[in-house]
Amino acid sequence: MELRNKNKKNKKNYRIILYSLFLIIFCTNYSLAQKPNKEEKNLYKKAKSQLVNEDFKNAKSNYSKLVNLKPNNETYNFEGGLSYYFSDFERTNSIPLFEAALANFKEDTIPEIYYYLAKAYHLNGEFEKSKEAFNKFKPFIQKETEAGRELMTKADYSINSNNNADKYLAEIDDNIKVLNLGDKINSASSEYAPVVKKGSNIMLFTSRRKGDFKKNDIDLLPFEDVYVAKKENDSWQLLTDQKEIDKYIPVNLNSKKHDAGIIYSADGQILYTYKKGGVWKSILENGKWSNLVELDKAINSNKHNITSVTLTKDGNTIYFVSDQKDGIGAKDIFKSTKNSEGNWGEAENLGNNINTISDEDAPFLSENDSTLYFASKGHKSIGGYDIFKSQWKDNSWGKPENLGIPINSPADDIYLVIDKDKKNGFLSSAREGGFGGMDIYSLCMDCPTETINVIDGLIVDNNNYPINSGNIILKSLSSIENIDNYLIKEGTFKFKTSSQGDNSLQVDIPNFAKQIINISLPDKSSISDLSLGLSQFQKDDVTYQIITAKSISLDLSISDTIKVEKPVIVTLISDTSNSSDDTTTSKGMLASYQENFSYNKKKISLSNSQFKEMIEKAINKVGKIYIEIESSASKVPTKTFKTNIELASLRGDENKDLIVKALKDKGVKESNIVITSINSFVSGPKYKGDYKNIKKYQKYQYIKITIK
Repeated sequence: MELRNKNKKNKKNYRIILYSLFLIIFCTNYSLAQKPNKEEKNLYKKAKSQLVNEDFKNAKSNYSKLVNLKPNNETYNFEGGLSYYFSDFERTNSIPLFEAALANFKEDTIPEIYYYLAKAYHLNGEFEKSKEAFNKFKPFIQKETEAGRELMTKADYSINSNNNADKYLAEIDDNIKVLNLGDKINSASSEYAPVVKKGSNIMLFTSRRKGDFKKNDIDLLPFEDVYVAKKENDSWQLLTDQKEIDKYIPVNLNSKKHDAGIIYSADGQILYTYKKGGVWKSILENGKWSNLVELDKAINSNKHNITSVTLTKDGNTIYFVSDQKDGIGAKDIFKSTKNSEGNWGEAENLGNNINTISDEDAPFLSENDSTLYFASKGHKSIGGYDIFKSQWKDNSWGKPENLGIPINSPADDIYLVIDKDKKNGFLSSAREGGFGGMDIYSLCMDCPTETINVIDGLIVDNNNYPINSGNIILKSLSSIENIDNYLIKEGTFKFKTSSQGDNSLQVDIPNFAKQIINISLPDKSSISDLSLGLSQFQKDDVTYQIITAKSISLDLSISDTIKVEKPVIVTLISDTSNSSDDTTTSKGMLASYQENFSYNKKKISLSNSQFKEMIEKAINKVGKIYIEIESSASKVPTKTFKTNIELASLRGDENKDLIVKALKDKGVKESNIVITSINSFVSGPKYKGDYKNIKKYQKYQYIKITIK
């Protein structure tokens, strides 16, 4: 399969590059002039040896220790960045290390840092910064040498990939969904090459995870094995029952060397697999899979490696990938057709309309043989392998079309399989955010985004106390069917709705008259705050009722007054001079506290004098203490937490516990502490790669506590 061959092919070249860097660039030993102690010297020696020998997992760990020891050490940062960049996982973690190396070099900057930083920026989707770094690197290239000319070609290719990515970002289709299959299928190792058995809920895939055999390949990773997964209750699960597994693959398919699944025939009666550098097949006979048999020499050859195949629906034409020397690039797609005797005929290269001087791999034919999907590093790639499609027309394959973002990413995207309607399928990708080097993802080509608006609300009465019962009824003004009813509990309500645009909100509270206001919900999924205040007052023997509605995220601040025909509420406001006050914020507030956080920090400072002052005011209150919490995260991407909204939610939830504990430590009974709402959201300006602009983002990284 592709991953294994890439590692084998590049291992020697990669080591030569690293040795060149270490011998030529680091021979002056800038950092070691700082006279490290013996322990530090030994740690550096170990880390460097692990890096050169591609033991990236341990190299990352040891370089992290060195960087923590000396954060401004340019050598530790650069080599630590390499340990991340050349690994299969968390490659973009190299960015801050490369940036630190650039910032701390005391002599002339090492040009290679710009190169690797540019590559890392590209993987992270920072395409403009990637182009800028490549352009800073290019003047250092010695174009008069063959190696220099090759490097210039690679730099120009990467700049073009960035330009292509910008184009595909502008054309992104929000109805295309690419979702990771999760940790039941994917692991910290690489998973790829999904094989779907038509008409079933069965999928084969290949993995480099640790299997039954202990030996590793020369790339230090376990050999490839084939695994079987089954979809049950909308979730993919790994099969472990051997009797069940034997229904879908031959017995003893996995060996001590590389074994990979390639494709089932259209009728599901033949399974093609990868073994010993070629393609083998097994036939399902009387409910059992036959022993694997190698394909004809017209396909397999000891002179070249066959990595993947696809077949026409009738099984008479095979498209396969080969690295034979007479191809256009390193790996090309060929085809062969069966003759009258049932043997495969001479292989034919698909030509330069499909193949390029770069690699092509993983062909897959649509159900009616009219569309050829394949992966390529050529054509107009975003970077690495991208997935393309070509239509059969006028007895030839047409110009390949990049499937764009989000199907493709700056990393390798390969092994697409898709159903007969060309709507749903699977692919393999090394994109950031996965579980390991390469993961398997599901693909839906036509999955309209469902808008889900979440409203976190608080409702209080004219004394600014939470209203503990009643209904909130939301009705879309554009659809008579879209009606949602939500219960109020302890002054709060929370609803999720697919409704968007103009809606009516009816408040139905015991002892108050029913009252309706209009609100507008976003046309994209959102989480919004909403504060409602309900009060009554008398004037000239007439009772009036006012509802106020405020929401920062919905940009809402309205009030509405109605006459109450049969007032039943006991506590009334007799003076109308303050009838338009903000009943949900300043009125009734006992104390408040706000703390802004640095990136990824989430816990308040209990020793802060203002926080202590708020607690002291709260404990002097008679009766229940009502607490509102508002927590926000900025739009600067977080790698410490899964998402920014998770960080915002943790800021609210964890600090709620700290506040409650602080009050209890002061003698307040827990039954007198009422958390009326925790509103968590992501706010602030759009992130533009400038995370160092703390002034711009920090004011949106906060928690605000209001005690009433």
